[in-house]
Amino acid sequence: LDGKCDEKVPCQMILDKMGLKGYQIGKTKVFLRAGQMAELDARRAEVLGNAARKIQRRGRTYIARREFIAVRDAAIQIQTGCRAVLACKVHEELRRQAAAIKIQKDFRHYVARKSYVRLQFSAVVLQSGLRAMDARNMFRFRKETEAAIIIQSRMRCHMAYSYYKNLQNAALVTQCSWRRRVARGELRKLKMAARETGALKEAKDKLEKRVEELTYRLQFEGQLRKKLEAESCK
Repeated sequence: LDGKCDEKVPCQMILDKMGLKGYQIGKTKVFLRAGQMAELDARRAEVLGNAARKIQRRGRTYIARREFIAVRDAAIQIQTGCRAVLACKVHEELRRQAAAIKIQKDFRHYVARKSYVRLQFSAVVLQSGLRAMDARNMFRFRKETEAAIIIQSRMRCHMAYSYYKNLQNAALVTQCSWRRRVARGELRKLKMAARETGALKEAKDKLEKRVEELTYRLQFEGQLRKKLEAESCK
């Protein structure tokens, strides 16, 4: 309250608040009825009890709060330690899982590479075999082609040689026939001349000898022709 105010006003407010009636306020004192003083004492005791209980409550609250804070800090420390241990375990487990995954990945990579190398080697061997077979087939085809060309050339040479021999034999036969015909004509003329003159007898003998020679030559050429035909047939 302000110091300039009258002291009666706060006293009256306190008494009104306490619910007292029939009191009188003097200049320096307050006059109460009988029993009101005991009521004020009881009220004061009640107020003091309430204040003490409030102080005790606040003290207990403070102590409980302090204990709660201590317990909470201890729990936080314990939880922090437990979480740290769990985090370490989780980290160790994750590290082991990562190591296991890496080992599995490396092992799978090794197995895959081994399979790939084996497959590549098989493919190379198969390709080498196919290329070797193709090369052998090409070599065989070229060899057969060359052999066929040689056989064809030999056959054509044989046919040309046979045709040449046939032409040669035909020419020899034609020449022999023509010469025999010419010799017979001359012999006939000589015979006619020998009939007329006896001097032609010697010429006749010569012509006969010549005819014999031509006949022998014709026979020899016939034998030679047969021999050539036999050789060409072989």
